[in-house]
Amino acid sequence: MNLLTKLLQRGTTSTELEAQATDAGEALIAVGMAPYEEITRQGYAFHVQSTTPTASVVALPTTTAGIGFWNSAADRGKSAIIDAIWATNIVAHTTLGQAGLIFVVGQTRVAALASAFVVRKNNGNGPGSDNVLLAATGGAVLDSVTGVAIGWTPIGPTVNVSVISLPGAVLWADVGGRIIVPPGRQFGVNVMASNTQFTWNIGVMWHEKVLSLG
Repeated sequence: MNLLTKLLQRGTTSTELEAQATDAGEALIAVGMAPYEEITRQGYAFHVQSTTPTASVVALPTTTAGIGFWNSAADRGKSAIIDAIWATNIVAHTTLGQAGLIFVVGQTRVAALASAFVVRKNNGNGPGSDNVLLAATGGAVLDSVTGVAIGWTPIGPTVNVSVISLPGAVLWADVGGRIIVPPGRQFGVNVMASNTQFTWNIGVMWHEKVLSLG
């Protein structure tokens, strides 16, 4: 433990470190940065949120999204790796209920969606202008191949709305790269709830890189 403490303390300087190990020859390793720090620092991580609340869906939709996206990259270009999805209830309602996030990923190259929102860089050095994932307004915007009901998938926990007439429910799904939007594909997010009185501003956080997709 003393060796590990020493390694951590020395790692906060710019001094070149020698390899250190236990008496049994086991190498001691200290993590030098947070998981997303480097790709965020480089300016390849982004986030965006819709500006107008959209109503929850009460059944699996087809082409309707609360917020839609399209990867504008050419084939074999950058993919968008989704890090998190969220939704914020900012409008009062008159009934109780529950809500959860759902998403759909396109499986084939389809038509573009018009970019409608300002994408921001996670490192504060934005707004983004070189991002390939373009954010579109909600509504019936998804391609019929992308937005088929069978493709919608739940993600994250369900939230119970416990107070009538007040907003404030927040949905959050830590995706951590489990969703990838390849070049030319569309991506949609919705909130599914017990009634349409619950309205949401929906957001997505992601980073972009060239991937070899299987």
